[in-house]
Amino acid sequence: MKSIFAFIFLFASSPIFAQTKSETEVTNLSKSLFYWEVKNNIDSIDNLLHEQLIVVNSKGETLSKLQYLATFKSGTMTHNSIEIEESKTTLLNNTAIVAGKGIFNITASGNNMIRHLSYT
Repeated sequence: MKSIFAFIFLFASSPIFAQTKSETEVTNLSKSLFYWEVKNNIDSIDNLLHEQLIVVNSKGETLSKLQYLATFKSGTMTHNSIEIEESKTTLLNNTAIVAGKGIFNITASGNNMIRHLSYT
């Protein structure tokens, strides 16, 4: 079953709470997404994310799923590592919302950066 997975980068925080089994499964999918981003496994990312995905990146730019995947395919942005500090999943009907904080070590346009980001 392919679930709707909304993934919008924002600067907001969320505390950690106990999670149900289903919420834990979605949290693990979120961790897999970050792993695939570091490994540049575009096919796995593509299969996980919904076609209506909207990403708001740390610059405030809004990207469609195709545009988001294109940033990895082009090599203009590379995730070198992602360390998840906090993660909370909320299930609402057929939609999962994952919010958390992490340390993102990225290379963008040839510049290596370490960013402490919150994500939804």
